[in-house]
Amino acid sequence: MDLDAEMGHSFARQISPNCRLVDCKVPSPTCADPPDDTRLDFNEFKRQASLLAMEFFCSGDVAGMVASVKGLGCAAFHDELAALLLRASLDQREKDRCTVVPLLAALHDAGVLSTAQLSRGFEKLVLSWEDLQLDVPGAPGLLVSLLSSRVGLFDRSLFARLPEDLLVKVCGELPPSVVQRTILSHLEELTAFKSEMVGKVEHDLLRTGSPDGLASWLRDECKPAFHHEVVVAACLSSFNGQPLTDAFWMSCFDNQGLRAEKSRLVLEALVQLSQDQLLSETDIQIGFSRVLGIVTAGLESNFKNEDLTHLVALLRTAVEKELLAAQFLKIARRLRFGGSMGVEALRTAQRQTPLHSRRVWGTGDLRQMRAEMHDTIEEYFDSRSTEELAQVLEELHLSAKEQVTFLRKLLVAGMERGETEAVLFAVQELQGFCWTEQEVEGAFHEIRDIEGDLVLDFPDCRECTGKLVKAAVDQGLLKALERIASFEF
Repeated sequence: MDLDAEMGHSFARQISPNCRLVDCKVPSPTCADPPDDTRLDFNEFKRQASLLAMEFFCSGDVAGMVASVKGLGCAAFHDELAALLLRASLDQREKDRCTVVPLLAALHDAGVLSTAQLSRGFEKLVLSWEDLQLDVPGAPGLLVSLLSSRVGLFDRSLFARLPEDLLVKVCGELPPSVVQRTILSHLEELTAFKSEMVGKVEHDLLRTGSPDGLASWLRDECKPAFHHEVVVAACLSSFNGQPLTDAFWMSCFDNQGLRAEKSRLVLEALVQLSQDQLLSETDIQIGFSRVLGIVTAGLESNFKNEDLTHLVALLRTAVEKELLAAQFLKIARRLRFGGSMGVEALRTAQRQTPLHSRRVWGTGDLRQMRAEMHDTIEEYFDSRSTEELAQVLEELHLSAKEQVTFLRKLLVAGMERGETEAVLFAVQELQGFCWTEQEVEGAFHEIRDIEGDLVLDFPDCRECTGKLVKAAVDQGLLKALERIASFEF
């Protein structure tokens, strides 16, 4: 790593928004955020991307690879592509390994790979560096070398955000040199910061219940590149259900209750520190990413159901308090941050935050949205509950166009089932709450537009639609027959 130019400058003072893992302006997706529209499903994309990676490391054809990646039509999955290419490069000879840098740079310059996607791909490898070194002994050093200013691929302030144990491993493998001394100096600064900060979290924040002392100390230290460590230490401290000897309020709780209360204090403190601009989006995202990695690694070796439950509660509450974006849960789950245990925790947290996360459940793409619509319609005809239907629709945050599509699917399902009365009851009950008169009319127009396709699987389509239109007019859902005369059913 080219650290010579960094001498005399503390890594701890380097900050940049280009280290963010998720680019989003709102805490949860809304109707203004269309689902990812990908040509392939995620598993098929990974298969084809792996084949392209193998071909690239044989040919070294950057332009051809960029064209092939564009041809896959799966821009939303390119964080996985970045991780896959970086991982594959570790298995190559040094000469071939270096070719991944101009490729990723070309993908970025072509607008095919965003900075956040590149950071997420790198973060996935950072979280699994201990497993990587089993297959590639030099993996830790190779990962750190990607942050060299000579490489120019990643924001160099990412170096200050690398895990301490990874840097210790790299430093131990280096011969005495300027680079080793620079990393050692950085490690000493990081270790001292973490040691004092953990004390502030435990004895100031948790003992007094106020983040003011911690906030004042962070301002005085002025080491913003280390602030993600505050998120890590604070969250991990909530897993300890043992009371502090000088915090008498803790004696009022049992182990589980104290964990929950610590979690509440910690998350409220993180929200306050975020509002005070002492924690950035980058700090929150990388912090929770590392918490996922640390906790799930412990669960893999010594599973405790209460720890998994507590991790889910932390993620759920962080999303509910709008500290952590719901998109983070979706992306971290898809990239398998924290391995199988991490996926389970993220999936459960998503299910427990439907108002924030339902729109991006599963893969969060257009296929998932269609599946959600189908399941919602099936559940309505099973339960006949318009209250449940309204709740799900609110959680899906459908746009006006998506509402029309949902209504069309609902109306067609009602005709196919011969349950016209039930479907019109739902439409009428929720008009003005879930959809407008114009959206209802738009759904009937969509049925007319796809009539030719419907009749192939539903021969009685024209007759049933005519009856449905007449019933809708009779119930006042469609104002007058002349307004729908153009349907020509």
